[in-house]
Amino acid sequence: MSVWPLLLVSVPLCIFTQALERIELREDHVLTCGQGIIHCGVKAGGPCILEDEHVLVSSLDAYVVQCQKQQAWSLCLKVLVNVTVTGADQPVTSDGSGEEGTEDMHHVDVSVCYTYSSHSHSSVLRFTVRSTAFDDSTALQVWMSFVVNISKKELGSFVLVHSSFSNSTKRVVLPSEEEACSKGLDAIFCKAAPTLLRKTDMVSGAVILYVTSADQERFREFRVCQKLDRKGHCDNVEWKNASHEFKIPLGSVAPCLCFEIWGQFLRGEYCPFLNEPAVSGSSVSVSLAENKTRLQQPALVWSLSAPCRLEAQLWLCRKGSGLDSSCQAVSSISPVLTRLNDSWKQTDHTHWKLEGEFLQVDRHPSLCLQVNVAGMDGYLGPVCPFEVSRARWSVPLVLCALLVGLSVLAAYAVQGTLKSCVFRWLKVDDVTPAAGGVEVLLVCPPDADRAVADLVCRLCSSLSAVGFSVSLDLWSRSEISALGPVPWLHSCLDRVQRRGGKAVLVLTQAACERAEEWGCRVAQQRPEEERQTWVDRGVQSPTCSEVFDASLSCILADYLLGRAGQRFMLVHFDGQSPATALPEFFRELLLFSLPSQSLDFIMELRRGAGEGHRVSERWGRALASRAVSRSLRGLPQVSVEPGADETVPLHTDQTSPALHTKTSSEGWV
Repeated sequence: MSVWPLLLVSVPLCIFTQALERIELREDHVLTCGQGIIHCGVKAGGPCILEDEHVLVSSLDAYVVQCQKQQAWSLCLKVLVNVTVTGADQPVTSDGSGEEGTEDMHHVDVSVCYTYSSHSHSSVLRFTVRSTAFDDSTALQVWMSFVVNISKKELGSFVLVHSSFSNSTKRVVLPSEEEACSKGLDAIFCKAAPTLLRKTDMVSGAVILYVTSADQERFREFRVCQKLDRKGHCDNVEWKNASHEFKIPLGSVAPCLCFEIWGQFLRGEYCPFLNEPAVSGSSVSVSLAENKTRLQQPALVWSLSAPCRLEAQLWLCRKGSGLDSSCQAVSSISPVLTRLNDSWKQTDHTHWKLEGEFLQVDRHPSLCLQVNVAGMDGYLGPVCPFEVSRARWSVPLVLCALLVGLSVLAAYAVQGTLKSCVFRWLKVDDVTPAAGGVEVLLVCPPDADRAVADLVCRLCSSLSAVGFSVSLDLWSRSEISALGPVPWLHSCLDRVQRRGGKAVLVLTQAACERAEEWGCRVAQQRPEEERQTWVDRGVQSPTCSEVFDASLSCILADYLLGRAGQRFMLVHFDGQSPATALPEFFRELLLFSLPSQSLDFIMELRRGAGEGHRVSERWGRALASRAVSRSLRGLPQVSVEPGADETVPLHTDQTSPALHTKTSSEGWV
């Protein structure tokens, strides 16, 4: 007895009046076979062209159910078929050989077709029955049911279910998304979008969008895009977490600004400013330009640009001359009315633009354009692109340009005379008081070759020439031999301290390395190494090396007492700067590069004796720095009288061994 009538009774008379049946899918299809079938299966098929004279689909039914796959619910189509198999007198063995002793089997294929509004496809049912199932009858009746997915895009339409082995066709109306969700479907498109709220930042005026606390737990991640007007292009924004907020700048707020939000829920739209007043006048731009029509007739083309599509009225007007700034409408030209459904075009996804033209209108300097936007107080404009500039400003501009030109010529004319007067006012005697007899101690590096020693001597001579009292270890060998390096150094430092000067340590690469090793030796409390090692590396005598080491001891003592830089400063010559980092106790001392920083160097030497505020003293320091720079560059020093040049002799100690060493191949640049 067939169970088909019982199945038909179980099908609801109206599937949209109660909750949909739920089925869990473990594969793409779910197949149920009735009694008498040994093996059954279903697969996707092609067109419904299979024909089998031994198979007849006696009845067919289909209805919509809920189906779950991988924790996601959707709609499926459940199909029930009742098949009659005939031709039992022509069995087919299971292996196809027809040998005796084996049980006869019948293999049957049934094709079920689905025709949607946009496409069609089919399923092929294949099953096997035994010959003994016919029960001395030439026909066997069996039933099967299976489930196929329904595409979301087909919801709201219908599907025709039929078979090539039967003339019966089942028309199934597919529910829309709203109908399916109302019957308890737990699909993605049935979940409402999270609720968005807005608030205003009182400081910046920006509008902040955020998700309600309840929805933050249900929807942790989503995607958002913004658009101008519901018909505008939607651009993605960086807002993907429900716990975060999204800030809209005040200048971007517009009544037509909308947002679309989607994720594991139905895509939603949110327009927070829909009921706000019209757009501000600052965000609307109007332009007017001259053009020709296809028939070469004159025309004025207008353009209206705004964040939202507007309803506006545009008209031409004539602006009064003189003090009359009013603009009277041109009555002979009809105004233009714009509507929301006009041919607005979106430009760069931030504005809408509408263009039009006034035909048979020539340009005129007084012709302007005015706009009245619906919902906005006042008018926009007038926009007067053809207005000429006022001629009354031309005469003052010409006079100003002429005055500036004459001033420049006069400045060039008096420049030479003014310079000569300044130099006559500042005599040579004014340079010496700029130094004020300040005491300066120069300590030469122990590794100095002839080039470095020559530069040190030039520096000493130039400082002496401008009024400084200079002591140099290269020129004081006899005193150092008589007193000893340390007493001689301390006596010089006492004079420096009394007279407000500075002790200047000249640095080279080897001098920095010696200072670094000396510092390490002192820190580790190792006995002093043989001085002859330093004598072999350089060309200076042990006396100069001891003065240099004694200076390092004084600098270290000042550093430890927290008064580094009060007595000592460092200099190096341009092009001979140390390649390595300075020792730690050097880093708080001022370092100057000569001759490029001669003025700063002179000012620092003078700082200890008190700053001079007279103009003559400042000019004296400038001239002193110029004299030092010229001397170090090997140029003759210039006197204060214009045109008089003189060379300052180098006062070098010819007995110093530093002047008799091997000549360096590196010259001063």
